[in-house]
Amino acid sequence: MFVSTARAVSLFVLLAALGLSSHAEAQRLRFESCAPDLKTRIADALRELRGQADQRADLVSCMDDAYLVEHARRSPASIVDLLTRARVVKIKCRNLPDANARAHRVYIRKGEMKIDRNFVRGSSRKRIASVIAHETMHNNGLNHDPNDFGTKYYGNTVPEQIEACVVDGKPNRWPGPGKDRYVATDMVGFGVHGPRDWSLAWSKDGTVTAGSSSRIHNYRIPYNYSLPSGYSASDIVGVAVDGDKGWTFVWYRNGYVSAGVSNDLDKHRRPYRYSLPRGYSASDIVGMAIDDDSNWVYAFYRNGRVSAGTSNDLDKHRRPYRYSLPSGYSASDIVGTGIDGGNNWVFAWYKDGFVSAGTSDDLDRHRKPYRVITGR
Repeated sequence: MFVSTARAVSLFVLLAALGLSSHAEAQRLRFESCAPDLKTRIADALRELRGQADQRADLVSCMDDAYLVEHARRSPASIVDLLTRARVVKIKCRNLPDANARAHRVYIRKGEMKIDRNFVRGSSRKRIASVIAHETMHNNGLNHDPNDFGTKYYGNTVPEQIEACVVDGKPNRWPGPGKDRYVATDMVGFGVHGPRDWSLAWSKDGTVTAGSSSRIHNYRIPYNYSLPSGYSASDIVGVAVDGDKGWTFVWYRNGYVSAGVSNDLDKHRRPYRYSLPRGYSASDIVGMAIDDDSNWVYAFYRNGRVSAGTSNDLDKHRRPYRYSLPSGYSASDIVGTGIDGGNNWVFAWYKDGFVSAGTSDDLDRHRKPYRVITGR
């Protein structure tokens, strides 16, 4: 699709009250080389788009349901609001070259909209409106950046999703891998990448995402990870990312730990044995985290205690000591923990889809539990 200049260009005609007739709306626009029937159809499409934008709740809800791989940190509401901020001052009807008519159909630049005659004649009012909405997103800097995973996710970019919401009332589906929603009980581990302060989340389905503590897919959509030979996701009892090299450490139920990267869990070190405090077993672990200042490894246990040590000796530095949880939570509610690199806050994610921030002995000292969503 056409990508506009970096400067935001006003695009969408600010029509008068919705009660105006198509003829009256057409009179407000400047047309070039457009037959009367085309003028009416274009005006009807603009009226349709303005009507949906004015009755914005459904459109915002649709965009909220949409899985977006690029969004420039805009919320669904702010994306929809782009439709009513711009102005088209002139519409030019053209016979676009065959390739352009298929791929583009509509160009908008500097307040002028070029639109293919055959596309207008052969398309419904909603279809024309949806393509204009698509181009509006381009002129507001939202293009088809496919994250870092290729064109498979073209349909999950903002222009495609707003087009789908306008014409169909529902977004395009997520093609995978992984899920388009955060499901806390599917998680097998979390880590906070110290150099970037990205929160990473590993799922039972063999995918990992990266985002903030509460917007878990915000920086990277789901991508696959590999485990050491003979291991499965169900063997994982904890994951942590160190603040020195950014290595990902993974502890397994059989008493071994590996070191790698987010998508290759034993790239740096094949599984090697680790020890726990006396009287503890791997099944007691509810979360692991690595302190970026000291590189101490913290292990949180089901009995409400936490120890500090190294990747292969979990209580080398501190024997188990008690930690407190947010009101109404128990240690068994924890699905993962992590320590950020900026201020050394300890984050704890819970089965109910919330996350808190605190210290190793007070898990909500800094922030009471707040909801985790997929992204944006």
